[in-house]
Amino acid sequence: MSQNTSPLTRKDSHYEVSIYEGELTTDCVINNIAKLKKAFPALPKEFYDVLADRIKEHNFNNQRLSDSIDSVIDNCVYPTPTIAQFIGYDEKINLYNYHDIIKMNDKTGIAFKCYRPIKYKDLSKPLYASVEDIERFNLEKWHK
Repeated sequence: MSQNTSPLTRKDSHYEVSIYEGELTTDCVINNIAKLKKAFPALPKEFYDVLADRIKEHNFNNQRLSDSIDSVIDNCVYPTPTIAQFIGYDEKINLYNYHDIIKMNDKTGIAFKCYRPIKYKDLSKPLYASVEDIERFNLEKWHK
């Protein structure tokens, strides 16, 4: 169906990347829409057509779609969900280059204790992630 490339996006003092990478399969879309129909039977058929369209446009993968559907089912406080509740679901990791870490270390003095270098895709230089994120998301450590 589609391949999610999770672009590295620069923010003010760091980079951001979604934890979700991989493909979105037709089976996953079908199964999750079936789950939604059971949870929200009053939603019109057109809602699912638009949702399928938007998840493709926003480069969802199987895991992000499943997590998004589960989150909305668990947390929707109104009678029916909106497309935005699904599309807005994402989990991102903050990444820093060496210069960002140096600036952070100058301010706090502990940046190199809290952040470690990781390998990100095919970049020739490491990026730095928090020790917590490295463990939580099993990020590949940088090896010199």
